[in-house]
Amino acid sequence: MRSPVEWLSRGSGPRRTGIALCTAGVALLWAPSLLAAALGLELVAAAFWWWGRAAEDAPQQVTRWSWMRRPATALWLAFAIHAAFPMLAQAHHSVFSARGALLELARGAGTLDLFRTIAAAAVVWAGLELLAALPLTRAFSDLPGPFLGVRIWLPALLPAAGFAVLWRHDEWTQVAAVRQTAIVLLMITAVLAALRAYARRAWTASLRWLVVTDCALAALLVAGGAVTPTATLLLWLAACGAHVFLLAGELRGSAPRRGAQITRLWRAASGVALASLAWPTAIANGPGHLGRLSGVVWPGIAFTSGLAEWITVGRMVHAEERRKVMRADPALTLTHVAALLVLVLGPFALLVAWWGGFEPHWRESLAGLLPAVVGAWAGIAARQSRPRGVWGRLEGVGVASRGLARRVFALVVYIERRVLAALDGLTGWIAGAMHDLHTGDAQEYLMFLVGLAVLAVVLPLLR
Repeated sequence: MRSPVEWLSRGSGPRRTGIALCTAGVALLWAPSLLAAALGLELVAAAFWWWGRAAEDAPQQVTRWSWMRRPATALWLAFAIHAAFPMLAQAHHSVFSARGALLELARGAGTLDLFRTIAAAAVVWAGLELLAALPLTRAFSDLPGPFLGVRIWLPALLPAAGFAVLWRHDEWTQVAAVRQTAIVLLMITAVLAALRAYARRAWTASLRWLVVTDCALAALLVAGGAVTPTATLLLWLAACGAHVFLLAGELRGSAPRRGAQITRLWRAASGVALASLAWPTAIANGPGHLGRLSGVVWPGIAFTSGLAEWITVGRMVHAEERRKVMRADPALTLTHVAALLVLVLGPFALLVAWWGGFEPHWRESLAGLLPAVVGAWAGIAARQSRPRGVWGRLEGVGVASRGLARRVFALVVYIERRVLAALDGLTGWIAGAMHDLHTGDAQEYLMFLVGLAVLAVVLPLLR
């Protein structure tokens, strides 16, 4: 009989321990407290570390997923700022004695706005990094998870965690600079994720990137603020839940594609759910809500909606039956129930949004819905048998466009890494110059940094 230490270090022990840590961490992300969210991300990072230590290539896996501590650190920073300045969360909260006087002085000098911006940027940093929206972790969905037993679907968990952070702690939408920067980064992420899903041939790899696309579109809907938070959550749950269920089904024998009827049902359900999410997202980031910035953001959302719809509808094909002796399956299975739930959830969420005051103009509605409709029509048309000739040349264009999409994604990632390397060299040069300002004693250098920090806090108060 194995000891508890051996059980935790190999076999089913790491799998169960990691799943328990990950489940508890994801559950804490939906709590309204920043403390709970920071602790939740710490638990998720601990689960990946635990799985990485149990892998055969442990040094490589631990190093590969060590970045997951950064989102948790960002949320700890946001929590510390809110704990030090309660008026950030409670605008009419009364604070007594010297603490209240300091808060009033800080607010009068503009320092409170500075810390509000830093806290909002920290929350956005955590959410965007989990959503693969920052150059530091752009391509993590192409990497398998750290543990063999749960390896394939793990990258799909992180975008959902990023959306949970941005949806639950939406105070960042009240800071204009942070909100506009996040919108641009989320739009770029949605476009790149759709291109990556289009470039990948494997259906499971495409589904992992479609999950990133769904979460980026839902986060854009949060930033737009056009619909209620409840409707946003339901729309995300329908679109992202459909792709996650399809991914889980692919890893369990392609159950959602075992049969022509269930395949058509899932194709319709996932297409309707994605269109239900993309339509209000395009309206919320259109000229009527976003202003001049919509000239850059709206085309990216429209392109993402059409391409993601084409992938969802056009690439889901009926899986060939390999069994020689067919067994009698029940008429209604869990796969059927899940497909029907996804099919109903998207329109129901739009009804909740309408009940909450979402009544766009018919021109905005038509412009927002058109890309998804065109993408779905193109996906259906691509699956139908056509005569050779012009259609054959179009198929050749499709093969070439997949190669182009792959090169575009690789080029963007390469440019981002080169820019990061240049910034890293610049910061190293500046840090080297700061090191030259003291005699080399570690304690003296620490005192120098403390003096700079105190000067940075005191100077705004003396203006």
